Amino acid sequence: MMRWAIVLSVILACAVGVVWAGAEEAGPQSATATAAAAAMYLEETVVGTMLEAQRMYAVGMMEWWLGELRVDTVESEETTLEAGQGLRLRYQVKRGTAPLLKAGAGDLVRGALRRPAEVEGGEWTAGELQVLGRGELVNPGEGAAEDLGSPEAQVLVKMLAPAGIDCHRTTAVLLREVAEREGERVRVQIFDMQRPEGRREMLRERLRCATVLVNNRMTFALEGEEGAREVVLSHKPNEERSTYNSEDVITVIEQELRRLYPEDREAEE
Repeated sequence: MMRWAIVLSVILACAVGVVWAGAEEAGPQSATATAAAAAMYLEETVVGTMLEAQRMYAVGMMEWWLGELRVDTVESEETTLEAGQGLRLRYQVKRGTAPLLKAGAGDLVRGALRRPAEVEGGEWTAGELQVLGRGELVNPGEGAAEDLGSPEAQVLVKMLAPAGIDCHRTTAVLLREVAEREGERVRVQIFDMQRPEGRREMLRERLRCATVLVNNRMTFALEGEEGAREVVLSHKPNEERSTYNSEDVITVIEQELRRLYPEDREAEE
């Protein structure tokens, strides 16, 4: 009995030694293989604006989408990307995700991207993208009740609201005045939510309430004597609980003009 116990101990010791030796031998090789695999891919973490997006197919609980992403900022320390660069991107969306949380055209997103290093200009892939809000984008609509100003303007204002309501009518009057005054630099599109064309544009923009979009965005920080003040150009303006006044829309436009047409500001000074 004792002899069998000794034999069994020897066998176990040999087995452990073989496994340990194998682990020691495989460890460096495994690390090398991992490093080699990593070198085969470029990985970047970026914040950017989706220029277009469409659903491709679903696998299990995940949907695969294909889109174009404009890089706005790169968070990786070492990068091959530049702000303003356009990337073809394949990314995942979990089934059942709320529509406003699905990365779609016009959304500002953050994500970790990856592509094969040897494919110059190849397609990038990503897991789920974090939707941060609406990105900056000149994205004209179709079927506007009024379309004023130059199609070449760098500032596009889209007002989507029911016609005939006093608070929105005040905003529309101010926007017509801006378009007449700044027609070369500002384009104004006014959509009536009560008409089929307006409802289609609301659906395209994934909006549920009356909104004014300035280059696709509705949330802005306005500088004043008492510091910065955030305005959200959505719902009804000019009321006690409103998130903006009609005049705030004009202030936003003027602020964007100074930013997007710096040469004009320098000439004025």
